[in-house]
Amino acid sequence: MTQQEAPVNNTPFSSEELEHFEERLNEELQDAEEKINSFEDRLSEIESKLDDTTSSSAHHQGNIASSEEEREKYYSMIEKQKEKIEEIKMAQDRIEAGNYGICNVTGDPIKKERLEIKPHARYSVEAVKSANNVEADTEINVNEPV
Repeated sequence: MTQQEAPVNNTPFSSEELEHFEERLNEELQDAEEKINSFEDRLSEIESKLDDTTSSSAHHQGNIASSEEEREKYYSMIEKQKEKIEEIKMAQDRIEAGNYGICNVTGDPIKKERLEIKPHARYSVEAVKSANNVEADTEINVNEPV
C-alpha cells in the first residue's frame, strides 16, 4: 500500500474489536446469501406450480393470483437481502479504509451496542432519529430500524 492508499484510521475501535466486527459482518453476509438461496428455491417451486396451474384451465383464478402474490413477496425478500449484502460489503470497505463505526451524517462514533445488533449500520441512532423528525429529503433512509 502506498502512503496515499493507507487507511485513515478514524475508527473508534481497537484491532481486536474490528476483527470481531469483521467476523460479524462475514456471518451476516453468509446468512443473507443463505436466505437468498432459500428464497430462490421457494420461488422456483412457486413458479413451477404456477406453470402447472396456468396450463390447467380447471384451476381457479384466485389460486393463480395467490401464487402471483407469493412470488412477488419472494422477489421482494430477495431484493432486500441483496441490498443488505451491499450494505455489508460497504461496512467491510469501511473497516479496510479505517473509518468503520463512524456515522456517515454526523461524523460521530456509532455506539458499539448498535453495531453489535446491526454491524453494517452507517448511521448513529441519533442521526436516524433526527432524520425521522425532519420532513425534508435526507441522505438517511428514515425507514431504517433504530
